[in-house]
Amino acid sequence: MDFKEQILKLLNRVYREDEYTNDLLEPIKTQLKTLEDFIDAVSNNFFFNKLDENGCRWYEKLLGITVGQNQTILDRQSSIQSKWLSNTHNDILLLQRVCDSWKNGEVVVDFINGKIEIQFVGEFGVPDDLDGLLEAVGAVKPAHLAYFLIFKFLLIKDIHEVKTITQMEQITLDQFAFGKEGG
Repeated sequence: MDFKEQILKLLNRVYREDEYTNDLLEPIKTQLKTLEDFIDAVSNNFFFNKLDENGCRWYEKLLGITVGQNQTILDRQSSIQSKWLSNTHNDILLLQRVCDSWKNGEVVVDFINGKIEIQFVGEFGVPDDLDGLLEAVGAVKPAHLAYFLIFKFLLIKDIHEVKTITQMEQITLDQFAFGKEGG
């Protein structure tokens, strides 16, 4: 139900069919819709995963983030969230939160033998926007600590006599440990 109908329901029955009243409510309906859209945009910009272009620009200016040419709105939202979360005490939980804010998520961070281990437990292959994640991790990790990455790839044992032909047709070459598709 739009605003005009809501207002008409509040009026006496006699005025609901009045031409003057209906004509008067048209610009009011337009103004209320514009106001509603503005309120929705402002309230969405309180959440990192709902930031629009204006919200991203505002946070990027506030946090001193330089935007890359090929970054999508999702990449920008992730970098804003990780930068925002990085303004706290540095520990393994902070690194995990930064990785969790990354758009592809599904990353487990651990500290093993004096190094930071970043293990990708979600999709197979090298994830999209890996550079964005590494930049965010690099900004919050102590400079003297090295990190290493563990990717999840399909192995022959994962598919041989396990997957059907239909399932195999859905798998791309970049999900295997031996290389990328098309190159």
